[in-house]
Amino acid sequence: MSEQNKNIKVLLIEDNPFDAKVVEDLFVSMKDSSFSRRMAGTLQEAQAADALEKADVLLLDLNLPDSFGPETLHKVQKFAKDRPIIVLTGFYEEHLGINMIKKGAQDYLVKGKINANLLAYSIKYAIERARIDAKLQQREARLREVLEKAPDGFLVIGPSGRVLFANRGAEQLLGRSRADLAGLPPDLPSDLERTIETELTRPDGVKVPAEVRAAELQWGEENCRLVMIRDLTAVRLLERNRDEFISRISHDLRAPLTIVREAMGLVADGTAGTVADKQKEILQMGIDSADRLNRLIDALLDITKMEAGVMPMYVSETDLGAMLAACAAEHTYLAADRGIEISTRLPAGKAVAYCDADKVREVLANLVFNALKFTPRGGRITLSLETGTEGARLCVENTGQGIAPEDIHKLFHKFAQVSSSGQAKERGTGLGLAICRGIVELHRGRIWAESDYGRNCRFLVQLPLPGFSEAAGFLLRREIDLAGGKGEFCALGVTLPPGLAAAASKVEAFIHSRLRASSRAVVRRGDRSFLVILSKCGGGECARAGTLLEEGIRQVAGVPPESGRLAAALSYPADFSDELEFLRRMPEGWGKDA
Repeated sequence: MSEQNKNIKVLLIEDNPFDAKVVEDLFVSMKDSSFSRRMAGTLQEAQAADALEKADVLLLDLNLPDSFGPETLHKVQKFAKDRPIIVLTGFYEEHLGINMIKKGAQDYLVKGKINANLLAYSIKYAIERARIDAKLQQREARLREVLEKAPDGFLVIGPSGRVLFANRGAEQLLGRSRADLAGLPPDLPSDLERTIETELTRPDGVKVPAEVRAAELQWGEENCRLVMIRDLTAVRLLERNRDEFISRISHDLRAPLTIVREAMGLVADGTAGTVADKQKEILQMGIDSADRLNRLIDALLDITKMEAGVMPMYVSETDLGAMLAACAAEHTYLAADRGIEISTRLPAGKAVAYCDADKVREVLANLVFNALKFTPRGGRITLSLETGTEGARLCVENTGQGIAPEDIHKLFHKFAQVSSSGQAKERGTGLGLAICRGIVELHRGRIWAESDYGRNCRFLVQLPLPGFSEAAGFLLRREIDLAGGKGEFCALGVTLPPGLAAAASKVEAFIHSRLRASSRAVVRRGDRSFLVILSKCGGGECARAGTLLEEGIRQVAGVPPESGRLAAALSYPADFSDELEFLRRMPEGWGKDA
């Protein structure tokens, strides 16, 4: 036999001497056999023999003097734990062998139909299968242990839809013991093909906000579903605190600060009487401090909204090259005043993307202003743009001391202040680059810095170049993800009739003025199409918003009633389930040029 068969200890449990000799002769006929064989005629003898030396595999006749039928297998399994058992059956008992496999036997052989090769193969197969079963059991035991210790709730749901396993987390979340949960269909949403947010009600009436997701799982021999339930109570509390924080900063802090700033400005201007030069100087210090605090408030609000994923986006077709050139031109005077040369390096063709132009412009302005702070007199700042398969790459490079390697990773952290040989005299809020990163990531891009320490520094921004449909789809997907399968929002598709190009800007201004407070995103395509996304807006509110928007557009653009519908209002999740379905349901002509 091969090396694989050496030292395999076989215990034959058979009370019929003739059948036992047939099996023994088969072992003898095997070439190079290294099976170690022992025999027992009763169940009691088998247990005693196995206690002296553990068998690797047991050949078992079910009908023994001290045990009969299927119960024999059960008794042998008690002392031969997890070791392979091959059942020996008669000519007319094949059905019994199959049943024994279902009850834990590794294989069965029919007496009178066994040959040496079949016997050797069956033993090897039984041992190998037992090893695999043992590994699967270990894996399942580890999985049970992990699930049991997990803080989230986990349920294993069988093919019939009933609970086969529940961990402690599920007990606490659902307010029911495992004994109560086992065998029952769980009170969960039917649609678990995607991650959803829902509200579970415990038996005591307490409602628990939860995130629910499911995955296919092999549990024992059944194809089941593993359902994870995450308690969102703490998340909801954080969201409420965040909203309260934004509200307090916006109203309780900004309003009195604005009054203080305006009051100092009036006094400094002489409105309240003559002011001495020294007094003006002191008042100007207060005004400058109030302005810095206002900028800090704006930055904090922006950071908070971006981290929460609720920063509004106003997207339109933008020429990035023209934006870069304009940014350089805007800073030319300041650069010249500091003895710094500023230039651009742009591609021959246009790099057009649907993006929030104001926010991308803010990123560029922030990077250029930082470069001005850290570029010495006689230095140079270069704004460049390259396009490729990954989109557009914008770069702001300046000569100077650069950034130490150990400081590069700190740059985009909130409140980070990295010095550069003391060149910068202006001290910022420490939020500028963090906001830049947030804006770039809102556009599915990335921002990073490189530096040849002692020579120069480069800030690079990689942005995709999406078209209208892709940009609209991305913003719809962002809102769907925020809704979590439960929240509602409204998406309005506006299509202007051909020939109203001059009115498009008026329509955009109207949308911003009337819907700015509730709009999460506005996307403009040329002079005809708009997408408006309104947060926390259900079906009835969505229909009213569509009607009011259409009436307002007709007034500002002078569109006659006979021109047909201008706005299509769809509510999520009632009218569409994903961004592709929304785009399909838009009327013909929406999102296209005239």
